[in-house]
Amino acid sequence: MTEGGFTSPDGASCAPVPAPFQASNANVLEGVSLGRRRALVLAGIFILITALAALFYYKWTGSWRTVGAAGASGWTMSPDAITTGGMLRTTLNYFGRVWIALVFGILIGAVVRALISPRWVASLLGYGGAVRRAAVGGFAGAPLMLCSCCVTPIFTGIYERGARLGGALTLMLASPGLNLAALLLTFMLFPPTLSLARLGASIVAVFLLPILIERLFGGHLKPPRSPAPDEDPGPLGFGDFAWRFVRSVAYLSAITLPLIAAGVLLSSLILPLGLSPSAAGLPLSVIVVSAIGVLVALPTFFEIPLAILLIQMGAPGAAAAMLFAGPIVNLPSLFVLARETNAKVAGALAAGIWLLGIAAGAVVM
Repeated sequence: MTEGGFTSPDGASCAPVPAPFQASNANVLEGVSLGRRRALVLAGIFILITALAALFYYKWTGSWRTVGAAGASGWTMSPDAITTGGMLRTTLNYFGRVWIALVFGILIGAVVRALISPRWVASLLGYGGAVRRAAVGGFAGAPLMLCSCCVTPIFTGIYERGARLGGALTLMLASPGLNLAALLLTFMLFPPTLSLARLGASIVAVFLLPILIERLFGGHLKPPRSPAPDEDPGPLGFGDFAWRFVRSVAYLSAITLPLIAAGVLLSSLILPLGLSPSAAGLPLSVIVVSAIGVLVALPTFFEIPLAILLIQMGAPGAAAAMLFAGPIVNLPSLFVLARETNAKVAGALAAGIWLLGIAAGAVVM
């Protein structure tokens, strides 16, 4: 090799490679890399859309079948599956009803962690005003119609990729709190005052409570393990994306499933306390049932038979508290939230939902 050029195999000195040619070669390589990155992004978006489409088909078809059946012959679902049989049987019954939705939640969260750029997540749920982030999170979460356990892997995925606390919390609460089928069933099966109390409390919880919690606790709170937008260039190839996806599935399963299982086991001990006939009809029952609704893990729609049971026991206020607080949050999701943020954030969310549940119950007492 000679200065400014190179030596050929026969020892002859060759002219140096012109700088414009070197630059154009680098541009070609950069273009190949950019083209591969774009292909990966398109593939990831396709996978994410496919997973969401499958989830929507599963949730919406099942939900509207339930709505149709309730409209045709009334409500027939019994709460016995999650109120009787002991801790183990109750826990198994719970997972038997939610496991498909939970798998969808883990897969969607894994795609977000494996492919979606932190910059892109931050642009939707990390930047801008609190009201804008709440609107985006709410309208993104509501169509999912996942229960509060099943949406936690998605919350973890977006929070660790750059979403601000308020936006991520809004999405987490909107999925169970603004479940369109559950709200429709509530208006079909319960008096208007009780139904409006649930809807009003849900709107406040989804769109206002996360903003308040972020202002109180989110100013100096940074997501653990979250890469800065410029630190993670994304997967370098399809093999890298596949490896990231597998690792993300394992990671989300490891950090959410044990906490969900522990929370469901504990909530199976708490739920019978809210159905005690001795508390029915008393103002104290609204306070007690709202607290229990915050903690217990309920599959989708199971707040409805519990509320019907409470009305039959003469406690419409407690029924309203259960309709709102029962599905929107629970002990397993609070465990996951505390792990991702801290105990103060989880405690503030639990307290806010509890107070809103009391308010909803007071409206119909």
